[in-house]
Amino acid sequence: MIGRPRAVWLWRRWLATVVLAAALIGFGLQATERREDPRPRIHLADPAHQAPCLLDAREGSGCDTGFIAAHGMTEDPTWRGDGYGLLGQSLPAPAPFGLAVDARNDPVLSDAAGAALLARAHAHEPDAYRLELRPGAQLIVVERRDLQGRYRGLYLDNVALESSVRGFAGPIKLGVYLDEQGRIRRLVHLDSRETPSYLRQVEAAGFYAHFSGLPVDRAEHRVDAVSGATLTSRALAAGLTELVAAAEEPLGDYLAAPPRSFAVVARLSRDWIGHALLLLGLFVLAWQRRWPLSGADWRLHGLLAIGVLGLMLNDAFTYITLMQPFFGVTLSAFATLYLVLVLLGAIWDDNTYCQHICPFGQAQRLVARWDRGSRLSRWPLSHRRMRQLRQLLTLVLIVGILAGFERWRGFELFPDLFGFDSGSLWFLLALFLILRVSAWIPMLWCRLLCPTGEVLDTLARLMRPHSVRIKTCNEQ
Repeated sequence: MIGRPRAVWLWRRWLATVVLAAALIGFGLQATERREDPRPRIHLADPAHQAPCLLDAREGSGCDTGFIAAHGMTEDPTWRGDGYGLLGQSLPAPAPFGLAVDARNDPVLSDAAGAALLARAHAHEPDAYRLELRPGAQLIVVERRDLQGRYRGLYLDNVALESSVRGFAGPIKLGVYLDEQGRIRRLVHLDSRETPSYLRQVEAAGFYAHFSGLPVDRAEHRVDAVSGATLTSRALAAGLTELVAAAEEPLGDYLAAPPRSFAVVARLSRDWIGHALLLLGLFVLAWQRRWPLSGADWRLHGLLAIGVLGLMLNDAFTYITLMQPFFGVTLSAFATLYLVLVLLGAIWDDNTYCQHICPFGQAQRLVARWDRGSRLSRWPLSHRRMRQLRQLLTLVLIVGILAGFERWRGFELFPDLFGFDSGSLWFLLALFLILRVSAWIPMLWCRLLCPTGEVLDTLARLMRPHSVRIKTCNEQ
């Protein structure tokens, strides 16, 4: 018969497992792409957007707008969304009213927006063509012309749009150059809050080159996502899809047909299955009890984790992965498996990930063991004080991210260490932390600064019987 304390924590663990399964099913059902059309960036408090104007087909009535986008005019301008309008009751005849929008009251169409767009187009122009602004009813585009003035394509970007697409650390601003036949000439990253090492990894993998030559048509196109930067590469593809949808009206004037169904989807190649098996093998080896591992075996296991997840994949689990589904980000199959294994390890095995899997932690642990002579004899912070500071740091980061400080998502040195960019200050900092600080103060990052470790340790403590005390990563 199972004792009462054991029964309580056993049920607690099963309940947590059921909740995890229900959450995965719930997010899986919502994984169908819910793409919203990007909207112009509108300041709702701006009085310029609160001035309705009567538009009437009769001569001498209404007002001068620069262009008209309204229902009920004798010359139908074929107005479609992403603008402004008034909703009225059903009337016997179309009501001749609406809101007038032009460069005077729409920041997307302003002279300043056009000048900034032209500057961005010049900065990355691949063929040294002459560039000219072409304002539209909803979006400004840039025409590309050769020295003889012949049309050679377009440039457009999503900087002025309020994108619903999110990468690892928020929206990604990108620009695209099209040739005269409507094919993609070049895709460029303009700005984002992504971790720099992920962006370098995407560029080094030749991801942007996959878009060259793709026709902007009514088809869905597939490109290979970059393993280790899946969210970033998927967001770039989805951002391009969203941009083309927003520019459907001006593009319709240049292409053979409006690109109404155009889409680019970034999916992992089948290599992810092999990566998933390696990841699963690391966890199973740590969980199995048939062949108990010695100290040397665990060190070999740590080296395997560094080699597979660090050197080969540069793919870390972070607390941000837990938050992504709540921000509407659909995780890849590999990221979902990673999340499930990490959470099951925290629920049933007292945080397997931090103890045996995390390459950043394993690197610190190995250095601390091999260079014991450098260890400081005294350190002013106790285990309890470091845990309290880590809890406070984690709380501040989570609240800040939820409040909109998306750059805070990049508080993670793992990708910088295994990105091996010797010119990056963050890589040098991560390397110094591993090679020297970890020798002076073992596991300092894990014990004091790691929000992922705090989240997983907290979950492990909640699942553990109060009478059982096992070391967490804060006490390694």
